[in-house]
Amino acid sequence: PSPPSPDYFLSPKRLASSPIPPRSKGLAMETSASGAEPANAGIEGSADPCSSAGGGHRLSVHQIVGGGKAADIVLWKCKRATVGVIFGATIAWWLFEKSELSFLTICCDVLLILIVVQLIWVKISGLLNKQPRQLPELVLSEEMVNNAAASFRVKVNNMLMIAHDITLGKDFRLFFQVSYHAIVSLWLLHEIIMITDQ
Repeated sequence: PSPPSPDYFLSPKRLASSPIPPRSKGLAMETSASGAEPANAGIEGSADPCSSAGGGHRLSVHQIVGGGKAADIVLWKCKRATVGVIFGATIAWWLFEKSELSFLTICCDVLLILIVVQLIWVKISGLLNKQPRQLPELVLSEEMVNNAAASFRVKVNNMLMIAHDITLGKDFRLFFQVSYHAIVSLWLLHEIIMITDQ
């Protein structure tokens, strides 16, 4: 038989029926049993930092990490998936280091290789009289383009109005905020470029 699973593998149903009371209730139960006044008797609604907002039950590590497949990978519940993620990240890092190429260049190379593989697959399936997989059509609707253009136009107009106000000297506080952020951003960009050029 397998050993009992740790707390972070407990299901939400099992957590909801947990016999462990929240800390504030547990303190009140202990002090009322001993006859002493509880330490938080004058404080109403003291919240337990480890309890969830809904029922006052403690959160598991799995729930704190976010739950789902990502939490399973982080907590090594799915060992093969976790090893695969670590191995994939290591290979990606090694490719970036050894090839001395940028992320964008490698992404373009991978996309070109996938296009060539798809083309070869379609040609081979045509020779073997098999139906190739249907690819979804990549079409931008007119409505989507119009919505994007309208939101972009509003943002550009707002930036132009701010620049106009700064140029005319109507808002010195905004001028100093923008210039401070511009200087800090340019300095950070300079530092990042100096680190990556080494």
